[in-house]
Amino acid sequence: MIWKTNTHLFSATVCQHTGKTCPAVQRMAEKLSQAMVASKPMTSDDFEIEGNSVLKHCPMECPARFTASHDRIRIFCGVTPEAETEDLNRFADALFDPQPRPMPAGTFERPCALAEAVPTNIETQTVHHAVL
Repeated sequence: MIWKTNTHLFSATVCQHTGKTCPAVQRMAEKLSQAMVASKPMTSDDFEIEGNSVLKHCPMECPARFTASHDRIRIFCGVTPEAETEDLNRFADALFDPQPRPMPAGTFERPCALAEAVPTNIETQTVHHAVL
C-alpha cells in the first residue's frame, strides 16, 4: 500500500498473518513522521531515534521495531528487540529500494510486515519510490 501526506510518502507491505495491510503500523508510521517533522527545527540533520513497541491495535498485537531519521522512517513488525537492524534494513531495501544491496547468505529474523516513510520534500527520496 502506498499513501501520501503533506510531508511524507508512505509504503507498507501486506501482513503475513492477516493478509492485509495493518492499520496499526500505518498509524504508527504517520505518528512517527509527525514527530520527526515537529523535531526538525530543534535537531541536527543526523538526528535518529529507534526503539521497540507493541502494536496494541494490531489483531496479533505484534511487537514492532522502528528507526526514524529526517531522511527515512522504517517500522518492522513481528520482530524481537534482538533482531539485527542491518539485516532488517537490507530486507527492506530489497523491497523498497530500486537499487538494493545484496542480501547476505544465511538466516535472519524476517518481519511479518513493514512500513517505510520518506519525506516528500526530498526529490531523491521521491524518486526512490517511483519504482513502486
